[in-house]
Amino acid sequence: MKAAILYQPHAPIAVKDVEIEDPQPDELLLDIVGAGVCHSDYHYVTGHRTPRRMPWVMGHEGAGIVRSVGAGVRTIAPGDKIILSLDAMCGSCRNCTNGRPALCETYPFEAMSRMTQDGEPVYHVRPTFVEQTIVLADACVKVPDDTPLEQACLISCAVITGIGAVVNRAKVETGASMAVFGCGGVGLNVIQGGALASAGRIIAVDTVPYKLELAEQMGATHFINSAQEDPVQRIKEITGGGADYAFEVVGFPAIVRQAIDSVRKTGTAVVVGVQPTGQDVSVEGWHLLEDRTLMGAFHGAARPRIDFLWILNLYKQGKIKLDELISRYRPLDEINEAFEDMSQGKVARTVLVFD
Repeated sequence: MKAAILYQPHAPIAVKDVEIEDPQPDELLLDIVGAGVCHSDYHYVTGHRTPRRMPWVMGHEGAGIVRSVGAGVRTIAPGDKIILSLDAMCGSCRNCTNGRPALCETYPFEAMSRMTQDGEPVYHVRPTFVEQTIVLADACVKVPDDTPLEQACLISCAVITGIGAVVNRAKVETGASMAVFGCGGVGLNVIQGGALASAGRIIAVDTVPYKLELAEQMGATHFINSAQEDPVQRIKEITGGGADYAFEVVGFPAIVRQAIDSVRKTGTAVVVGVQPTGQDVSVEGWHLLEDRTLMGAFHGAARPRIDFLWILNLYKQGKIKLDELISRYRPLDEINEAFEDMSQGKVARTVLVFD
């Protein structure tokens, strides 16, 4: 089968034939149907983040159909439709028991190798830029047979990360004001989360006019092109002193600083974007003494077995948008073109599709 492999940063992704093992106990072999191209994957290409080991099999957002199951898998069968979770969930560790399965303590996010190329191992966690993938059953959420996987694959990461940051992690109150720094695939879903939470002012911040237009479709009420004006000052003008919440969804310490600078006393800044490897985030100490909060939000503090189905139902009811998030569909062989579209700000999300 084919897989998209990163051999070194700052180089094109190679789509190569690899061999994949049969599923071991508690694992599934999955045929991928749709895979969202997330900026978190592109971070490995640019060197913003460092893969755990290389060669690295790319992708993490996706959905597919079960081909076969390993011993001990009882609740999922061949032919079932699955949305993958970034996180595997044991259901019994401290964090799973406390309702925080996105940070399960039993399954660390570690590199493994169940694929080889010409007899040599290639490394991965739960890759989706592949025709088939091996995953833990505990990282899979079974969905109804009528689920359109080429659209629902976005629930796997972009949608739950954005909506969950608002609803699960920050718990934005009705009528609160919020600013969203970065209106890519995840940021647009932070905006959708704000609309679901009945936030008052939802301020979209980006440098790309196209993304600000998409933000309006998702529920934003105010728009700032940060290439043309100071977003912190403008947010304070719109809100009369600072937003109640600000979400950093780009992945740079300087923008984290803008986010916390833009909230009012007692306000909250939420780090959603993936920060560069080895870099620190700094804030003004006095901001914290004025009861401002700086918090992280990993994978939207997701409860995937609950939240994925909840979001899927909202989509079927027309209460959230998935189709509008997808700017383009491409085959796996065009993964480098998909990354180029992303880097140039031409798309909200590209979905890789498989015959």
